[in-house]
Amino acid sequence: MAVTLKKIPIVLKKFGGSESQGVYTKIITDENKHEYEELQHFLEGDEIPLIVCRFNASDWTMLTTKRILSMNSEGLRIMNLAELVYSNIDMPGEVAHGAKGWADFSKIILRDVNNKTFTLTIEKGYPFGGFLQVLTSIRGWFPKEK
Repeated sequence: MAVTLKKIPIVLKKFGGSESQGVYTKIITDENKHEYEELQHFLEGDEIPLIVCRFNASDWTMLTTKRILSMNSEGLRIMNLAELVYSNIDMPGEVAHGAKGWADFSKIILRDVNNKTFTLTIEKGYPFGGFLQVLTSIRGWFPKEK
C-alpha cells in the first residue's frame, strides 16, 4: 500500500508546506528533484519521493509514497509506511543531548508492526515538527495486520 496521488497534497500540507522546509529539508518537486539524483536508485517502481532531509550523501532521510528510508553511519534503514505503528520524539535521546525544547529536537523514533524500531535524525525546528506531524498522520492511514 502507498500514499495515493490524491493524498500527496495532504501529506505536504501536514508537513507544513514551504514554511517547514529548512537548509537540509526540502519538499521534492519536479523543479528540484535533479538535486537528489543520487537518491533515486533507492526508489522502487512507481514510488514517488516526497520530502528529504539530506545533511550529506551518507546522512539523509527520505519520505516517499511507500516508505521512509534513512541512511547514516549504521547503513540504510527502510520502513514501509503501511507497517508504521509508532512515531514520536526520542525524549530520552533528546534529553541526553541537552535539548531544552521543541526547537532543539531532531530525533524521531519509529516502530513497525514487527516491533522493529529505528531513530531518524531530522533537521531541528520546523522541519522536525513537519516530519513528525506527517509520520503521525500517515501511521493511521493504513490498516495494520498485526
